[in-house]
Amino acid sequence: MKQTVTRPDGARRGRMAVDGAMLILLPVLMAYSLVGELWHEIAGVAMTALFLAHHILNRRAAAALFRGRQTPERLFSTAVTLLLCAVMILLPLSGIAMSRHLFTFLPAGGLAAPARTVHLLASHWGLALMGVHLGQHADSMLAGAKRRRGVWLPLAAALTAVACWGAYQFLRRGLWDYMTLKTQFVYFDYGEPRLLFFVSYLAIVACFAWIGRAVKKLLRRLGGGRADNSFQAGA
Repeated sequence: MKQTVTRPDGARRGRMAVDGAMLILLPVLMAYSLVGELWHEIAGVAMTALFLAHHILNRRAAAALFRGRQTPERLFSTAVTLLLCAVMILLPLSGIAMSRHLFTFLPAGGLAAPARTVHLLASHWGLALMGVHLGQHADSMLAGAKRRRGVWLPLAAALTAVACWGAYQFLRRGLWDYMTLKTQFVYFDYGEPRLLFFVSYLAIVACFAWIGRAVKKLLRRLGGGRADNSFQAGA
């Protein structure tokens, strides 16, 4: 019997394209000293534009954020979404205050020093929150693969391995010290290949995605085991 393949519609393809572009830009932004300040600012503007596009494309989900039964899973998802929105607002604002290229025409008013601290915190917490947010939607994104055991089992094993390597990279690179301001200046190994840096940070995102998916499943069990998709993208 021939299996029917459901193809994503135009809106879903648009969301996937925007989200994929954000995921690619994320490690580039974290490597600001490796790519140069000008390119970091350009990438930051692009990320802000993609963030706005993401919310326009997912406006139905945003409108339903506080509707329906507020299960533990829903409350967790809402908290992550609101924190991520706060971070994505703080990042461009603090970036503009520190700008040395694109926004020098705006008066900084002596805000560069506190803006640097805000930017450091927001960027590293944003990395973690983006990963958790991605993990909350992982099941719907991988629904096609999950229906095919021959594909899903090796894929799940590979993703888990990547997440474990990401946890190692998170600890090795001392990201928790930046997230708690124990260290206020980011160290870069200028001899490290840029590709290895980008892949390492994508693995860190995968680690937090694994955590987000695991927490979501745990909270779903606590809430009765039923999924509530009324707040999902495109709902």
